[in-house]
Amino acid sequence: MESPVVVVGSGPIGAVVARRIAEAGRAVTVLESGPAISDPPGSHVRNQARFTREPDSYFAGIASDFRYFDDAAAPPGLPGACVTAAVGGQGVLWTNNCPRPTAPERGGLLSDAEWDRYLDDAECYLGVADDTFAGSVRQQRILDRLGPTLATAGREIRAQPMAGHLVDIPGRSAPARRLVDPATIHYVATSDILAGTGVRIDFGDVQRVIVEQGRVRAVRLAGGTTMETSAVVVAAGAFDTPILLHCSGIRPPALGRYLTYHPVLYSQLVLDPSLCGDPGDLPPRLWIPPAPGAPWNTMVLRDTNPVPPAPPDVDVPAERLVEMQTFCPVDNHPDNTMTITDDGSVRFDVPLREADQARMAAAVADQQELSTALGRFRAGLEPQWMTLGFAHVMGTCRMGSRDDGTCVTDEFGQVWGAENLYLATVGVIPNALAVNPTLTGAALAIRSADRLLAG
Repeated sequence: MESPVVVVGSGPIGAVVARRIAEAGRAVTVLESGPAISDPPGSHVRNQARFTREPDSYFAGIASDFRYFDDAAAPPGLPGACVTAAVGGQGVLWTNNCPRPTAPERGGLLSDAEWDRYLDDAECYLGVADDTFAGSVRQQRILDRLGPTLATAGREIRAQPMAGHLVDIPGRSAPARRLVDPATIHYVATSDILAGTGVRIDFGDVQRVIVEQGRVRAVRLAGGTTMETSAVVVAAGAFDTPILLHCSGIRPPALGRYLTYHPVLYSQLVLDPSLCGDPGDLPPRLWIPPAPGAPWNTMVLRDTNPVPPAPPDVDVPAERLVEMQTFCPVDNHPDNTMTITDDGSVRFDVPLREADQARMAAAVADQQELSTALGRFRAGLEPQWMTLGFAHVMGTCRMGSRDDGTCVTDEFGQVWGAENLYLATVGVIPNALAVNPTLTGAALAIRSADRLLAG
């Protein structure tokens, strides 16, 4: 009997790989080093009643589930860089926003037809829809207010695709379901992706991938035991994936180089009363995609607020509040590095260069201009940058078409020199992406799974 394919990591991207392999009839084992932190295991923590009752308590409630590399580091050392070891990976703490990469962000490794096919598959596996909040009065009014202004600048605003759905409240009549509270939003995570596949997540702290004569033979677990495998897919995130490769003696020149991430500009607005709906109105969730004159990704939504407001805006009706979040990409320069030592410790050196700083300054000006059309900033929640390195690190083990020292894998995610070792993580994304990267990473991972299955 053929040994199973081992998927290292149980986050959403590892889950879509495992599902794809299982659907082809192959045996697959998912190994996860962390404990279950949700019930059922691998379900989204955000679905817990305490967070649906008080959504603004979410970030404080999950703070203990992040492990920071060096939260006292200077900004080039990425003080916000962190990982989560748990069943479901960091996906159980995920924001679930899943926009597609825009045409300039796709790069040339896949044809347009391939991109569309694999993005379709990823949206299916992740349960992505862009009409979840179509019944929101605020959403439609904000669309009507900002749409024409953005269009004159060659930009647009549209519904934000999200991995989740609304849940009916028993006993509530259908016409009343458009006036619901956040308790009716179900956030998708690993347990949803793997439901009905028969794939199990087993505890396994993988310490090393054992490669002999250009092929993976087994993985070594903590304690010294080994597990034979027909192939390995490392889906341990943008940080732990290159750490595992390094600790396995797989150290191509590009490992940990070309790192990029999203500095996140955050603010909260008090909406003009003319834009507001009833107190039970669905929250809006909107997306302003990157454009040539504005190469950042902005969301206008009512989701969760991690920053306490200041007087006189401590008490503001919930239906008048929205957040703006702007993801401003950092260029993936070859000297943006994640240096890994032999003991697995990490040091980052990712300075913000002149072009990065100019882009960030323009993003601040953009939020200020958008706010004048929608209302005003809530006191204490004017535009502010979240801790650098916290969001959407990419490029740490990038893919490419040639083994020329600039990439870790080929265009199918196969590690150079190891014919049955694949990577499935946003770390393989080779270019500076402005949109949330999970959907893109999942699409590339499904393509890698298909390559693995084809032998």
